[in-house]
Amino acid sequence: MGTTRWKNLAYADDLALIAGSPEEMRLLLTTAEAEAKKIGLRFNPGKCATLHLRGKGGKQRAVPTEFIMDDEPVKALQAGQAYQHLGIPTGYQVRQTPVATIEQLITDVRTVDDSLLTQWQKFDAVATFILPRLDFVMRGAKVRKAGLTAADKAIKRAGKRWLNLPQRASPEVVFIPPYRGGGGLLPLADLADVLTVAHAFRMLTCADGSVSALARETLSDTVQRKLKRPPVQQDIAEYLSGSLEGELFGPSTDNSSFWSRVRVATRRQAAQLELKWRHDGGRDELSLECKSSRGRTVIIPPEARTQVINRLRTAIQEHYLATLLAKPDQGKVYEVSSGVRVANHFMRSGSYTRFAEWHFVHRARLDVLPLNGARRWGEGDKRCRRCNHALESLPHVLCHCTPHSAARQLRHDAIVARVAKAVKLPGTMTINQTVAGVSGGNLSALRPDIIIRNETTRSVTIVDITVPFENRRESFAEARDEKIRKYTPLAVALHSRGYNVEVEAILVGALDTWDPCNEPVLRRLRVNQRYASMMRRLVVSDTIHWSRDIYVEHASGVRQYSAPPGERPG
Repeated sequence: MGTTRWKNLAYADDLALIAGSPEEMRLLLTTAEAEAKKIGLRFNPGKCATLHLRGKGGKQRAVPTEFIMDDEPVKALQAGQAYQHLGIPTGYQVRQTPVATIEQLITDVRTVDDSLLTQWQKFDAVATFILPRLDFVMRGAKVRKAGLTAADKAIKRAGKRWLNLPQRASPEVVFIPPYRGGGGLLPLADLADVLTVAHAFRMLTCADGSVSALARETLSDTVQRKLKRPPVQQDIAEYLSGSLEGELFGPSTDNSSFWSRVRVATRRQAAQLELKWRHDGGRDELSLECKSSRGRTVIIPPEARTQVINRLRTAIQEHYLATLLAKPDQGKVYEVSSGVRVANHFMRSGSYTRFAEWHFVHRARLDVLPLNGARRWGEGDKRCRRCNHALESLPHVLCHCTPHSAARQLRHDAIVARVAKAVKLPGTMTINQTVAGVSGGNLSALRPDIIIRNETTRSVTIVDITVPFENRRESFAEARDEKIRKYTPLAVALHSRGYNVEVEAILVGALDTWDPCNEPVLRRLRVNQRYASMMRRLVVSDTIHWSRDIYVEHASGVRQYSAPPGERPG
């Protein structure tokens, strides 16, 4: 450890004493007991253990030296025996992978799976109470990925089941955060890498000089043994980044250490995040660098040390989201819905959402519902079973299939009713009516969803609402442009009569995506911000409700609704 000798490592109420000889250890134990008694405390020898190592390199061995505390002998660990220190199996020739903790984690996930919790509560329980148990262990222990892989498989299977997804569905939806429409359960293998790198970064940048000095000294010693010479800071950055160039190429003759594990973890994440360590010569400091899903370079400097875990977790989540969006079939809806928080408001709360709608929406977004046109294999008939259209796809069923036109009208009218109720713009409002005083050509047949006409200010605001399918972002832009084009001739006619006219469109995706471009429209309509927050969630849930009913009726032939036109129960 360089020139510094450390005799006591403390964390909360755990102490680890380090000595160079049995005599020195006995002195440390006596001193610790005496200081503890001064404040009314005593150590429990039955919960303590000692480890005495003699020799160096391959000749090192564990010696059963006896130490006494409070007149009782303390257990002396032999080779292969472990002591559970801070949740990590600790000893000589001991695997640090917390096998028992991981097995208990898998058992608890299965218990949650079998419980009567709702699906969104199951995700919340695992994310809040079960996965964090491994956080501390994965920061510093040498955890074998094989154990984590078994836990990841169990969590992924359970997560897909809670989302009502078949196993062929993309697993990334389990990993991305709830506000993006996912389960928020990152793979433990990735978390282990993130926590290992973050722990190293926080030690090296710690404000406590003793901690940062110890970290720098041990890191420098490790790199020096690799290079066979004293390293400079750039050498250290390249070592931590997992470089295999020049002197860093080839296997190491040194034993595995915490810093070698940091090196391996960084190298693994370089493939996903382009993660690397960098040395700023001007400021003489180490920082972390990675790429965001949008290709931006993200720098994590020492002053952001408290945010390093969140930033790296976010980078991993963005990587999995980008992987999902790149898939031509299962990513197209998420390209739109993942960018709008309100479209995923039910992922942790289930608010305004029935179980039937929860079971429907995740399959629908990934396009894994059983439809003739969605078959992945075979050359079966792909025609629509209701209208004989050439392709029975989900966009066709939810937005175009003729037998469901009445249900689509009800879905549309439910949104119109929500918006109309919220409008506070002065003037006379008409809903689904022709515009008085306008005629000629097709103008007299146009029936905008909402018209607010103010004769005092000689102004007219036209708002039309549409429900397109989320076929990438372009679909929303095209639908909005189409609505504006449709009503522009009407606006021109009203303008020629002396009115100031604004034509607006409100878009809500068939799979519940609230278009962010709706926000300026709500402001022009003077919708109260507090009410707008609830209205968006209600509109999203209404849309899921009706789209689910349309699909189930299409697939089963059984009518799913009884509401008269223009009305929606609840």
